Amino acid sequence: MSGYSQDEGKVVRDIKTRNDVFEGTQYKKQNNALRMVLFYITCALVLVVASYGGLYFTKGHLHDGVLANDAAEMKDSINFEKTNRTLLSQMPGLLDEVKKNPNSKYSASMDVVVTSPKLQISPENLLDVLIRGGLVEKTMNGTEFVDVDWKTKNWAYSHLSVVITKKDDPSIQLTLNIAKDGSLLIWRVVGAFMSPALRDKVIS
Repeated sequence: MSGYSQDEGKVVRDIKTRNDVFEGTQYKKQNNALRMVLFYITCALVLVVASYGGLYFTKGHLHDGVLANDAAEMKDSINFEKTNRTLLSQMPGLLDEVKKNPNSKYSASMDVVVTSPKLQISPENLLDVLIRGGLVEKTMNGTEFVDVDWKTKNWAYSHLSVVITKKDDPSIQLTLNIAKDGSLLIWRVVGAFMSPALRDKVIS
């Protein structure tokens, strides 16, 4: 009988070889896909830690610095120069019209005296300011925050706001603007905005 014939053992080997190559290729593709997924997850985690990891340390420095009245901790969490600028802009009377005597020949060179109250915070007086405002109180064991709500809003890559509200008196509210300050990993308080009730208590 004429026709093409092939040894049975060779056919089996050929099929096995093709299956091994196919299965190995599929395994390699799956392995590469898994590596890519793990790579992107790792990149995302690194980005999150690099972007917001410093906030954890900033909150710790702020909390411990205030309650322990530790100047070094406060400086690690607050940019006092920038924060004081925002506080100065909130003082009542700052934008009152200055009236000069138009008939005085010295009116052009008069010294303008601004009578608006001034508030300059520093590591030495910050605790006293917060106690006066009612956000911190002295206890038998030292100092502690009163019962307040901490809410974070306006999240962004480089800044956010934290609103601190006194639970038993919602009119006492302090908004802290926290931003990256001089480094991608360092976050500091760069602005503080007081509610009118809190401002009146602080400057009274």
